[in-house]
Amino acid sequence: MVSAASQGHSVRTECRQPLRFPSEIVESEPKMKKTWKSIGVLTIALIGASPDALAQRPQDNWYLETIWDKGANNLNATNGGLSSPYGVAIGPDRRIYVADQGYSCIQVYLPDGTFSFSITNGFGAGESFSQPRGLITDKSGNLYAADTGRECVFVFDANGVYLRKIGGIPGGGNGQLSGVLDAGVSLDGEVYVLEGGNSRVSVFSTNGTFLRNWSGPGNLDGQLNNPLSLAVTPESRVYICQQEWAWGVRQTVSIKQFDRNGTWLWSASTLEPKGNFGHSYAFWLGGASVRTDPGGYAHALSSFFGLYSTGDPQIDDSPEVLVFPGDSSNFTTYGPKNTGGAGVDFRFPCHAVGPDGTTIICGKSSRNLWVFRTVLREQYAVPRNAIPIPATVAVNQRSGSPLVDIDYRITDADDTNVYAAMLVFKNGTQSLSNCISHLTLVEGTGTNLGSGITANQTHRVTWNAGADWSVNLGNFRVGVLARDSRPGLLDVHYLHLPAGNGMPALKISRSPLIPSDFMQVWWWLLATNDVGITLNSNRIYGVSGAYNGKLLCDNGATSSDGRSYVCQAMHVRQATAGEVQWAKQGTMPSGTTPNQWVPARDIGGRPASVNEYGFDTGNWDTNSCSWVVPLN
Repeated sequence: MVSAASQGHSVRTECRQPLRFPSEIVESEPKMKKTWKSIGVLTIALIGASPDALAQRPQDNWYLETIWDKGANNLNATNGGLSSPYGVAIGPDRRIYVADQGYSCIQVYLPDGTFSFSITNGFGAGESFSQPRGLITDKSGNLYAADTGRECVFVFDANGVYLRKIGGIPGGGNGQLSGVLDAGVSLDGEVYVLEGGNSRVSVFSTNGTFLRNWSGPGNLDGQLNNPLSLAVTPESRVYICQQEWAWGVRQTVSIKQFDRNGTWLWSASTLEPKGNFGHSYAFWLGGASVRTDPGGYAHALSSFFGLYSTGDPQIDDSPEVLVFPGDSSNFTTYGPKNTGGAGVDFRFPCHAVGPDGTTIICGKSSRNLWVFRTVLREQYAVPRNAIPIPATVAVNQRSGSPLVDIDYRITDADDTNVYAAMLVFKNGTQSLSNCISHLTLVEGTGTNLGSGITANQTHRVTWNAGADWSVNLGNFRVGVLARDSRPGLLDVHYLHLPAGNGMPALKISRSPLIPSDFMQVWWWLLATNDVGITLNSNRIYGVSGAYNGKLLCDNGATSSDGRSYVCQAMHVRQATAGEVQWAKQGTMPSGTTPNQWVPARDIGGRPASVNEYGFDTGNWDTNSCSWVVPLN
């Protein structure tokens, strides 16, 4: 991808001697010493997001996409029905697993909620569920099911094939378990088991070998009091959510973070007034479930409000999810409480966070699955597809010759071959009026540009400056451009809109492409000698088909035809006015002012403001920018 002007560029200037042609070397020597300045060498990486791309950031809101009713009368244990769900997980392939204590099974659903199959008793060597509870998947898609009654964690592959059992011996000794509530898996394969009976965490290897345990009962920072759920970040930090309840009108929701060896790092709590119902009830505002997203953020599900009269919670009203960054500096919230869900019985709620940030919440009594889609301006940190970094190694004019040897190197950590291109700018100024795009390369060195160029080694091209430059004296810049195998020419971030207001589901860019974005594509097309355009002074014209003779770019200003041409080169189309209007509406009814706010952070002024879906609703000049929709 070609990145936007503010992203992915490596700019480097090197001092060289001015270009001199043989016929003028003798007679112009005194003048050149006085007037010539150095050659500026510009190297540009026109490629996708930097390896230091911004990590994910919650964008103030999530939206409820749908509710799957799995407790309907026509559903039962054999066709995907739920009786008493007590755990949920989302796999890397986005399949959904729900542990059901009433039916003593795990129900498996496709990403759209369609029932797929059940994991039922009699798996393995006659093993069976007793009280399946916390579920989690690892990076390979294997499913880990914590079973309170069996004091173990059952492990299955993504298709429900039984693999092994971890634990299973009740007690308080090393390797023994008591009150198994939940499990988590680190990227290096260590399995963390949360024990309610021992108020501790026991850690096992993937094959079930006991490694260590830590914490213990108590109210100190490094101790646990009524723990309920556990989650492990990609960095092997461990979050534990616990419930704390007491008589009175205020209650604490607590989440704690530990390192992999049990060293306490921090705690976070919130207090909520619940009114005075007298002293016949205790007020429960306990944490219920915690999960982490791919960015390492903790999503702590609070049961929000409950009444104890006999030691058992009677109702959990309007749970919400609190999202904590890794340092507990602040949090955002979402969930049924924020969507008018008051009064819904979410007794013993649990939740899962998928690889794309999708959250599914369910309760033991409601038997519904609430599906929330995340609104993130920067999605989770881009997988490390390293940016190719071009560098000019040397530029030398041969003595008594118009030939210039240019040595360059493209460093790329994860690609063997890259696409390399080159531009020269006369008079040391990067502009269309000074651009030489069709370089005359001699001595067979033209093969050292184009596709299939070996990364991480030095290549030479020899430029016949006399053939391309009528003015025999001047400074110049060399622009080396590179891209890797990723599709597209710009780093465009898209969002998915559900159908609504008479519009179908839509995939559209979050922010519009602006003049600097279009200019990046023009530089690439010029450097790669695109046959559909020609450069005349400071203007780019089309030379074939529907664009023949049309002015596409005038001194850096891209015309309407030019925007269409760039979109065609990028395999996208410009969004229609109706599509942009639908995206701006967010969840507001048609015809109303979009609900929008200024984002917490931006890149180069984008996005200016966003709505519920993360769409940029800023006041952009539509005459000079375009929202785009991918063609495939």
